[in-house]
Amino acid sequence: MFSGTEQEIRDRIRQSKDLLELVKTLESQEKYIDSEIFKIQKGFIFVSLYSSLEFTLVSVVGRYLELLKQQPKKPMEYRKYLLCTILNANLSSVRDCSKKNLWSRKADLFDSLFSDEEALIDESIIPTDGINISHKQVQDVWKFFHLSGDPLPTGVDGLLLNEIKEHRNGIAHGRKKALDVGARYTTNTLMEKERAVEGLCFHILETFKSSFENKEYLKVSAA
Repeated sequence: MFSGTEQEIRDRIRQSKDLLELVKTLESQEKYIDSEIFKIQKGFIFVSLYSSLEFTLVSVVGRYLELLKQQPKKPMEYRKYLLCTILNANLSSVRDCSKKNLWSRKADLFDSLFSDEEALIDESIIPTDGINISHKQVQDVWKFFHLSGDPLPTGVDGLLLNEIKEHRNGIAHGRKKALDVGARYTTNTLMEKERAVEGLCFHILETFKSSFENKEYLKVSAA
């Protein structure tokens, strides 16, 4: 069900591991210890770690919704916060319509909510505020999909996610130099961060897989 997505996640994680191998190679050569290229490579580890995290969250959510779309149910059969995603188009229509059409759009929303027709699921929706992935976005996804367990696995701190986001954005948008970011971290510290991100990526994947297999997206009465 998620095999293609899992392979793509592994590919992103391997990029970070390959970058770390390069960093370790440079570190083993005395002439590179204080070089700019060594520090720059360490800084770019954060860009790679962020890409793994964002890809995992977006692609796993997308695949989960694709699977729900293949086995659609009536809207009222789903758990309540899932309706925020499933009825996103209706909710947006109410928000964006003119005052003239407001009550008509409200009626359309409730017609869809209580409809006996199968829900039309848009797999491109992800229930976050649209800002770069950090701890809050992971928490939001856990809430709106009614996922079991904690959003972060043991050993992963929310501060780490925010740290990765801030460094990635700083480098990507030119506010920070990869050289300056990389100079602050040892190779061993970066390896610890990579392992934590890898653990989080597979935690997200496995939690969604379990949710789908156990039909945790349905109300108890509809399961």
